[in-house]
Amino acid sequence: MKAATIGAALMVAASAAAQPAWAQDAMASAAQGIVGAVEPVHMKAQIVGIDPGTRTLTLKGQGGNVVVVLVGQQVEGFDKLTVGDQVDVLYKNALLVKAEKVTGKDKGIRARVDTQVYAPASGGFESARQIEVLATVQKIDRKKRLVTLRGAYQTQTLEAGPDVDLKDVKVGDTIHAVFVSAAAVQVTPK
Repeated sequence: MKAATIGAALMVAASAAAQPAWAQDAMASAAQGIVGAVEPVHMKAQIVGIDPGTRTLTLKGQGGNVVVVLVGQQVEGFDKLTVGDQVDVLYKNALLVKAEKVTGKDKGIRARVDTQVYAPASGGFESARQIEVLATVQKIDRKKRLVTLRGAYQTQTLEAGPDVDLKDVKVGDTIHAVFVSAAAVQVTPK
C-alpha cells in the first residue's frame, strides 16, 4: 500500500478567519474524530521541507513517495529538526471524507483551499488541517478503498473513509474532494 503518498490537508472554500466560531468548532470536532479513528503508519524518511509556522514536515520515503504531515505540540524536538535529517515517523494518514462528481463548467478544473482548525487537546488546543479540492481521479483501488487524485499542486493517494461512496466515481472524473490532514504522532531522528 502506498500510504506514504498520502499527504496534506482538509480544505473548505471559505477561509478559517471568515468562518463563525460555531463552524470552526464543528470542523474541529469532525477533524479530531476522523484523525482519531485512523490507525498510525510507520515510515522511515528524509525531511525535505519544514514549515515552522504550521508545524508541518514534508517527508520523502524510501520508495520516493512524499507525504506532508502536521506535527502536533505533543511531539517534542520539532524545533531541532532540519531539512536533510533522516527520521522514523509514526503518523496517521490523511483520510478522504467526501468525494462528489463535478459536472458542468468546473469539470476538468483543479483547485485547492486549506483551512487550519483547532481542536481541544490536553494542555491546550491541537491543530488539524482540512482541505477541499477539485481534482482528477487517476486511479481507484476499490478493494483497499484508495483513491489517487491529481490536484492543483500534487498527486496524492488517499484512503476513503467509511462514509464515502465510491461506486459512481471512475478514473478520469473530476471530483470535489474533502480530506483531513495527515498527523504525526511521533518523529524520531535516526
